[in-house]
Amino acid sequence: MLDMGQEVSNNLCIHIPYARADLYNIIAIKRLRTFGDVMKAVGKIPDSLGCELCKPAIASILSSLFNDHVMDKEYHELQDTNDRFLANIQRNGTFSVVPRVPGGEITADKLIVIGQVAKKFGLYCKITGAQRIDMFGARKQDLLDIWTELVNAGMESGHAYAKSLRTIKVCPVPRLVV
Repeated sequence: MLDMGQEVSNNLCIHIPYARADLYNIIAIKRLRTFGDVMKAVGKIPDSLGCELCKPAIASILSSLFNDHVMDKEYHELQDTNDRFLANIQRNGTFSVVPRVPGGEITADKLIVIGQVAKKFGLYCKITGAQRIDMFGARKQDLLDIWTELVNAGMESGHAYAKSLRTIKVCPVPRLVV
């Protein structure tokens, strides 16, 4: 673009006149802890609500630096739809819910709870290739009740909708002789 005489900007978006790496450093050094603090300190429009570029970027930076719970009130609205509802939005407007199943190992009691929740809320279940149980067809208004029942049974979100650590699949191979 530069060779064509065009101006190139690495600004995050129209609201933030910095690249992401620079914004990260500013937030870390100034210890800015909320979206509002960031916008007041570095935003072109201090009272802006942000956009689909800066909101998740700032949420990610705040989460990386301070590790506060993303569902806390001051961070909740920064999350995109899937993260905000701890579920994957589907094409038909319903959500899929994916409880965490570490290493694919789950107790019979937890399997029963998943089945009861699926039956109660009319959800379709399938086992995924990533050793998870995905429940489809959840309505937005039922998500809190679904997660309350799962959490009360000792389960947590499988983070199948966020940028997070994922299961690594491996196959054992015979020891190589050199």
